[in-house]
Amino acid sequence: AWEPVAREKLLQIQIDGQRSSYQAQFPNAQHGIIMLDDRAIGRLLVDRGVDFDTLVDIVIVKDRRGAGVGTWILRALCTEADLTNRRMRLHVQGNNRARNLYARLGFHKIEDLEVVWLMERLPNTGERVAAP
Repeated sequence: AWEPVAREKLLQIQIDGQRSSYQAQFPNAQHGIIMLDDRAIGRLLVDRGVDFDTLVDIVIVKDRRGAGVGTWILRALCTEADLTNRRMRLHVQGNNRARNLYARLGFHKIEDLEVVWLMERLPNTGERVAAP
């Protein structure tokens, strides 16, 4: 096991790296804190690009996962995309069980990047389109 000080330093390096990567790829993304009963239980990062919206990241604290919070937020994002007639995209690891939720919400794999899938949802239909 890692010593607490070393573990915290390593985690901070990973967090800083992820933040820098997201900032470089999605400089205009909107950051949000997910609140439930006046408690911060997660974060949301959405980029509303020129051609489509991208769910960059969604994280729910461990003790609230599986309770439907993420599903509710994703349904709200899908509804917004439907109302504004916009496609939504996201990346998910191929072995992540969240991909089943994404499929239920109308996302389809449009590109297999070996470890990560690029998934897309069309507005109102959830039908897949060819990758650009």
